[in-house]
Amino acid sequence: MPKERAQIRETSAVELAYDGIIDLVLTGRLRPGERTSVYLLTDTLGIGRTPVREAINRLQSEGFLSVAGRSGTIVNPIDADRAKQMFALRRCLECFAAGYAVANVTDEVIAEIDSAAEKMSEAGTTATFVRANTEFHSGIVALAANPTLDRFYAQLQIQLTVAVYLAGRGDNKVAENVRKKEHSAILNALRARDVEALKRTIVAHIDTTERAMLDQLL
Repeated sequence: MPKERAQIRETSAVELAYDGIIDLVLTGRLRPGERTSVYLLTDTLGIGRTPVREAINRLQSEGFLSVAGRSGTIVNPIDADRAKQMFALRRCLECFAAGYAVANVTDEVIAEIDSAAEKMSEAGTTATFVRANTEFHSGIVALAANPTLDRFYAQLQIQLTVAVYLAGRGDNKVAENVRKKEHSAILNALRARDVEALKRTIVAHIDTTERAMLDQLL
C-alpha cells in the first residue's frame, strides 16, 4: 500500500509538471525556440527534478519539446508550412477513426467526451483547456481501438492544440463560441451514429481552426 501511494503521488507530480510546462508556453514565459533545462523548470515550477524530467520525456515523445544534450530543452516552433502539413495529417487520422468511432461508441463514452467539452468551457487555465480539448478529440480517435493510431495522434494533437492557442485561436469570445458550436456538432453526429456527418463536422472544425491559425502565421 505505501508503494502504491508513492506511485500515485509521483504520477500527480508528473501531471503537475506536464501541465506546468505547457502553461509556461501558453502564457509566454517559455517561448518556442527558447532553451530551458530540467533545473530551470524545477526552480520555476517548484516541482522535483524526477517528475519534471518525466514530463519533459513525455512532451518530447509527443513532439512538443526537443532535447539535445548540452544544448538543453527547446520548445519546438511551428511555422505555416509545418502547420499545414500537421492539419492535413490530422484530417486523415480523425476521418479514418470516424467509422470505427460510430461502430464502437457507447453512451458511456459519449458521456465522457461530453464531459471533456464541459471541462473546456469551465477551464480556469489554458493548460486545463489544452488537456480537456485533447481528451475530447483523442476520446473519439481512441474508439478505433488502434494503439498505433493513438500514439501518432497524441504526438500530433498536443503540438497543434498548443500552437493554435499561441496563434490566438482561443483569445476571444467569438472564437470560443464557434468552437463550442463545432464541438457540439461533432457530439451530435456521434450520438446519431452518423459516419458521414461525423466526418463533415470534424473536417469543418479542423478547417476553421487551420484558417484561424494560418491567419496569424502568414
